[in-house]
Amino acid sequence: MIASRGRPTIARVTRWRRPEQPGPRHSAEWYDQSIEPYPLSRGDRIGIVCRGGPCGSRLETFPPRLEIPDRGGTYVLVDIGPQRDWYYEFVPDG
Repeated sequence: MIASRGRPTIARVTRWRRPEQPGPRHSAEWYDQSIEPYPLSRGDRIGIVCRGGPCGSRLETFPPRLEIPDRGGTYVLVDIGPQRDWYYEFVPDG
């Protein structure tokens, strides 16, 4: 609620979706979500842990990018098992 001249008003909230970033991805249908407690839909946001490199985690849209270039290397998605176990592994350039 937002106060407007002393009177409470209801603020309209719209769900903002980040534009999908370019890069290779599997299709949403490629993922078997039958074991997931909360299956994801295309465009849903998902936080994925990063191992190595300059980032601790990435906020991606589902389905997540398979590779993400970053300073000094590339993050490669390891998407084996349930979503909670997915992570990006940093592969240095060179």
